[in-house]
Amino acid sequence: MSGNYVLTCTSCQHRHEPSISLLACDKCAAPLTVTYTESPDGRSPRLPLGDPDALTTLGEGGTPLVELPHLAAELGVKRLWVKLEFLAPTGSFKDRGSAVLISMAKEHGVTDFIEDSSGNAGASLSAYAATAGLNAHVFAPASAGQGKKDQIRVFGAELHEIDGPRQASTDAAVAFVEERGLPWLSHNLSPYFMEGMKAFAYEVRTSAAVNVDHIVFPVGNGSLIGGAFKGYSEMRESGVIHALPKLHAVQASAIQPIVALLNGDAWTPDTSATSVASGISVTRPPRLNEIVEFVRCSYGSGVAVGEDEILAWQRRLASTSGIFAEATSAAAFVGLEALIANGVIGAGDEVLIPLTGSGLKEPLP
Repeated sequence: MSGNYVLTCTSCQHRHEPSISLLACDKCAAPLTVTYTESPDGRSPRLPLGDPDALTTLGEGGTPLVELPHLAAELGVKRLWVKLEFLAPTGSFKDRGSAVLISMAKEHGVTDFIEDSSGNAGASLSAYAATAGLNAHVFAPASAGQGKKDQIRVFGAELHEIDGPRQASTDAAVAFVEERGLPWLSHNLSPYFMEGMKAFAYEVRTSAAVNVDHIVFPVGNGSLIGGAFKGYSEMRESGVIHALPKLHAVQASAIQPIVALLNGDAWTPDTSATSVASGISVTRPPRLNEIVEFVRCSYGSGVAVGEDEILAWQRRLASTSGIFAEATSAAAFVGLEALIANGVIGAGDEVLIPLTGSGLKEPLP
């Protein structure tokens, strides 16, 4: 086991010894984060692995950065980039986190585990479990995209389809954990999953052509925006950079716990609410306060967007740029339009949007 980190409570700051099964503080029940006992070098992300060379990998990371000059001109910004995270091995950005989480599980001797997901994370963890020789039980909504469910099955995981909203899959997974006594490798709660996301920031920072002022994220549980913040913070701590880009969170108007808290708006969770942006349809993100703090510390903001606009942008991106992203990713473009209209992003700014999932996984409505 690595001795270069501890697990720290994100609320009361109580420290815990490294563990694969501990998902919350034993003092106050808040989520945990990895705190390193060594300084960053600013050249590559710190990882909690005892042996970094033992990383379980399928070639994740290094996704292309593509400039969209015509859309930049239409929207009125200096430059607009997209990072094609859907070109990851399983078609979503979740592969970054799965590589680290599955590697940590293997290091801790896990052979079987439970996960709950709206689809992409379940597919990703199933793939990495297969290459690491682990057995996965994945709980996902019966309404999840067929492509995502097919992925989970073809990688050899046992798929448990659960009727009802996204929260029902989490509840069923928790009950199964209690029944079987297997570890719950929740990508939402595990402190290790977000560590895999930090590489996103390093890749953007080291691209010679890109110098972004703003990054606009579609946000559900917030692992990518959280990982980006942690990655940029490591680089700032090491002196490689002096300031972070502004990190903005976009959610659907129907399901906006993070955006509502950021903006001080009244929003009551409705577990029956749905959105075409299924990947960000999370009513109770367990790291809510942590993600809100990350956005605020980067001087970013939160935007809620409508369903029709999301679908319109999904088609616009495909028909004008040849990029077929899932509706979840398209939500970020609606958010970008709003940020420009509100004067948060100006004509002299350079903007990046991560396209987090492939449109091939979900049928068009």
